[in-house]
Amino acid sequence: MKFKRSLSVLIASSVLLVACNNDDEQIKSYNDGLDKIQKAEQPIQAVNQSMNKLEKEKEKLTKEISGKDINSVQDQVQKVLKNTNERDKELKKEVKAMDKSEQEFKKIKNDVSKIEDKEKKKQFEEFNQAMEKKYQTHSDFVKGYQNVINKEKNLFSYFTGQSGTQEEIDTRSKSLVDAQKQMKSKVDNYTNSIKKVQKEKSDIDQYFK
Repeated sequence: MKFKRSLSVLIASSVLLVACNNDDEQIKSYNDGLDKIQKAEQPIQAVNQSMNKLEKEKEKLTKEISGKDINSVQDQVQKVLKNTNERDKELKKEVKAMDKSEQEFKKIKNDVSKIEDKEKKKQFEEFNQAMEKKYQTHSDFVKGYQNVINKEKNLFSYFTGQSGTQEEIDTRSKSLVDAQKQMKSKVDNYTNSIKKVQKEKSDIDQYFK
């Protein structure tokens, strides 16, 4: 009888050990995927630096244009249009990097369903949800910023024409201002989603060896 009891305990212990080892394998695979995600997003840092520089340049140029006879500031207008094209290119680099990041995430997110420990699984699921939210809010952010760039091109390209009306300028200016206002909530949502990812990541860091 004692032997049978000892054997049953041994079997139970073996099952737990297998489950533990299985979780370790899934978590290691997940962590390897996170490294690839981080690598995929590295170009975004350089993009942000370029964008900040271009935004400051645009602000300086628009101040030089504001209130002036448009014919006397055509050089600045052309520089603004060049600036919008450069920001357009940088934005495409960011989209490419984030798309690659999301592709890597999709490869590992289902590993979480194979984790057997309920508490670990719950925390990884919450991290998955935070990541999915980040990709969604980033997509919204990019669409909003692209809209702003398009409205800027629409306005400043109008200034290059030989003729125009104040009414049309006002219409295009209002369209740009509206697009800029809409960006605030998109920026806030994306910023909050990044903070959420960072929080959930700190919760699962304890499981990475």
